[in-house]
Amino acid sequence: MQDFEISEKYKLITDEELVILYRNGVQDAFTAIAVRYVYVIRRLASGFSNMSVEFDDLLQEGNIGLVNAVNTYKNGGTASFRTYAGVCIRNRMISVVRKANSSLNSINNEALPLSEQTEVLSAPDTEPESFVDSVERTKEIFRVIRENLSELERNVLSLYIDGKRYEEIAADLGITVKVCNNAMQRVRKKLRFLR
Repeated sequence: MQDFEISEKYKLITDEELVILYRNGVQDAFTAIAVRYVYVIRRLASGFSNMSVEFDDLLQEGNIGLVNAVNTYKNGGTASFRTYAGVCIRNRMISVVRKANSSLNSINNEALPLSEQTEVLSAPDTEPESFVDSVERTKEIFRVIRENLSELERNVLSLYIDGKRYEEIAADLGITVKVCNNAMQRVRKKLRFLR
């Protein structure tokens, strides 16, 4: 229950402020973000429950989407972090479902309408044990990424999660495609045990 106490001190801080704190090295700030978005990830994953991807795999992909949102969100943009994170999480799940079953062409890759976002983002219907497990899993993913990946590997992973091809990632980071490919191979090797 310590996680809830840690996040309690951030209760009145906005998501955007938590993202800034996390980027400035305050690790507890991510715990607060993870606690706030466990329900979002679970709710969005439940929407794909009749697909060909396991629920736990969807949760993991949702956590990766949250990681990506925290790392790529631009403060002062037109979307709130809540909206941006919801879209990142959902798009990550859509991507994995499409990969698992290439015949699923009916999934629309557009952002959720605002009315659906509000419903998804405010519906806590998870058992406490599942909630704690999801928070712990998300924290573990962040810890492994933070502790095991180099800055280059984190940047490559973030852009890859964002849907960019190796050529685009290489151009964005000013590296060769081979360096990008090698970095992703190292990322896969280092994160393999998370599956």
